[in-house]
Amino acid sequence: MPMPLGKPRVLVVDDDAGLAENLAEIVGTLDVQVEIVDTAAAALGRAASHLTDLALVDIRLPDGSGIDLIAGLRALDPMIEVVLITGDATIESAIAAVRGGAFSYIVKPFSGPELIDVVKRAIGQVQMVRERERLRIDLERSEHRYRELVDAVPTFVAALDTAGRISVWNERLEKITGHSRQEMLGKPGHDLIKGGGVRPLPLRAGGERLVRWELATVSMGHPESQAVYAVGIDVTEEQEMLRRMLRAERLAAIGTMAAGLAHEVRNPLNSAMLQLEVLRRRLERGDASAATAKPIVAIIEDEIQRLERLVAEFLAFVHPRPLDLRPTDVADLCRGVLDFLRPEAQGAGVELRHEFAADLPPLGADPERLRQVLLNLVRNSMEAMPRGGVLTVRTRAAPGQVEIDVEDTGIGFGDEAPIFDAFFTTKPTGTGLGLSIVHRIVTDHRGSIRVQSRPGLTCFTVSLPAGGSPSIQPAE
Repeated sequence: MPMPLGKPRVLVVDDDAGLAENLAEIVGTLDVQVEIVDTAAAALGRAASHLTDLALVDIRLPDGSGIDLIAGLRALDPMIEVVLITGDATIESAIAAVRGGAFSYIVKPFSGPELIDVVKRAIGQVQMVRERERLRIDLERSEHRYRELVDAVPTFVAALDTAGRISVWNERLEKITGHSRQEMLGKPGHDLIKGGGVRPLPLRAGGERLVRWELATVSMGHPESQAVYAVGIDVTEEQEMLRRMLRAERLAAIGTMAAGLAHEVRNPLNSAMLQLEVLRRRLERGDASAATAKPIVAIIEDEIQRLERLVAEFLAFVHPRPLDLRPTDVADLCRGVLDFLRPEAQGAGVELRHEFAADLPPLGADPERLRQVLLNLVRNSMEAMPRGGVLTVRTRAAPGQVEIDVEDTGIGFGDEAPIFDAFFTTKPTGTGLGLSIVHRIVTDHRGSIRVQSRPGLTCFTVSLPAGGSPSIQPAE
């Protein structure tokens, strides 16, 4: 039934034309539209063609009873109200009016204020019922549009009420899982989505799909009444592809490292074998002496030590040990490294400087591993200045971070140089693992390392989180 537009409509049904006009005039003082008909048939016809809120009906009509007319009007519009008017009031007629569903019963003669009061109350009742019905229809339409939207989106949509029970289960979830909406509504749903992220979604036919859930908590009009909405995307194939890519990357990395290791091992092995061949020939000729053999043995010993150093660095790179986190004074650590390397720096003509900031925030770190980082960076910087130069180590505080700069005035390198890749080196005797190990240790500390380089100025910056947690483990 459509809702009324504009003013309320009142239908006067009475075959007494004079009385009907009086009724219309009195009721017309209200903000309503009034029409007059003189028979029950005319009243039904008018109510069928025009939405009517209230009918003022004479109990006796030429073509029937006003009480019987109530049922006909209600059949056309269940919300219409009827006020019966009679000049022959009896208990039986009053009971019949009530049973027939009349809103009220007015006995002639009646006063204008009495009629106005009854009409106001009847119209108010109709408007309240119609408004409630309008809201119900709007709610149904809104829920229908909401269900259509939830079912139309090409993702999984579920919702949990305040008790953690499933209150929304869209069509896509029905199709994928084989579980109908009626079956799932009201069931516990926390284990399906938990805190979001990638979760297994069990299927009725067996097996599962991997779903990445994004969650949103929505207030339902009361601080203690909230619903959790979950939107999910099937990432089963994506996760499988990611696993394949990771396996392929690991295999490629192993191949690269194996090739690099073989290349690095071959050089000292070749040198040692050549020296052994020289020593063997001299022994065969009988002209080997301690004086002539000693230089050869020294070279072989150097190459074996080079191999040992290479293997040790390789193992440190591929099998990092767990961090031993302790409160660490960064300035003291930097100062100790500079003091340790100062003789080497003086021999290479490198001036060591430091700029340590005061009141740095506490740092939870593995001091031995950080010392290894600083040793590698400082030695690299010294080797980048073959003709001498200035090397500066500085510390400073950044938001939530402690930063360490290792800066040199050396030859620098190009932006495209993959300096942190394993086995990449610009030094004739380098293993190419030093900066890779540095990167690994810094990453294990949940930190980062960046570099800026140009001829005459290269600066490595290590950023570490202040107040590191003892639960940090090496990155995979």
